[in-house]
Amino acid sequence: MMKYIQLGVALLIVGLATAIQIDGANASSSYNTETTREAYAVFQLQSAGLRTSVEINVQEGETTSSEGSERGLHADIELLQIDTRGNHNRMIDVGGSVDTRTGAFGLRDDLAGGTIDIVIPVCGAKPNHNGRLKQGSSFNDCFDVQVSLEWTGTGDPYSFGGEDDYPAGSCTIHTTSGYQYRRASATGTVLMGDENLAAGNSVSSAISSYTGTTTSTCPY
Repeated sequence: MMKYIQLGVALLIVGLATAIQIDGANASSSYNTETTREAYAVFQLQSAGLRTSVEINVQEGETTSSEGSERGLHADIELLQIDTRGNHNRMIDVGGSVDTRTGAFGLRDDLAGGTIDIVIPVCGAKPNHNGRLKQGSSFNDCFDVQVSLEWTGTGDPYSFGGEDDYPAGSCTIHTTSGYQYRRASATGTVLMGDENLAAGNSVSSAISSYTGTTTSTCPY
C-alpha cells in the first residue's frame, strides 16, 4: 500500500512540474524602453540699443521594444530681438527647428556635460550684416543658424525614480523609471552669419535625462 502512495505522490509532483513548465512556456512577454536626453540654454546680448535673446532646446530620444529600436534628434531655436533706437521698440520674434538622426548631440550619463553641433533653419526674417534682423516679407525668407555649444554641469544632480506593478486584464504590467536633472553653464557659438549670438556664458541652462521601461507579461 505504501508503494502505491509513494508512486502517487511522485506522479503528482511530476504532473505539477510539467504544468508549471507548460504554463511558463505559454506566457508571453513584451517590453518598451524610452530614453530621452535633453539640454537647453538661453543667451542674451545687448549692443547699441539692440537686445537679442536666444533660446536653444535639444532633445534626443531612443525607443527600444520587442520589435526593434528607433532613434531621433530634435533641436529648436527662438530668436527674440528688440530694437530700442528712435524712441520706439521694434520687436522681431522668429524661430526654427530641425529633426535629424542622432550623433550631433552628446550627453554624459553622469550629466557632467554635453555638446551639440547642428544647423537649424530659421524662417520669417532676414539677418543684416550687423546682426540685426529684418522682418521678412514672407515666411519663406529663411536663413541657417550654426549652433555649436558645450554644457558643463554645475552643482549636484537631482534624481528620482521608482517602479510599479499593476494588472491589466489578464496581464501583469511592470514599470521602472529614472530621471536626472542638473543645472549647467553653456558656452560656444550661435552663428547668424558672422555674428555670434551666444557671446559669453548662458544666463540660464540645464541638462537632463530620462529612462523608462514597461514590461507586459500575459498568459499565452
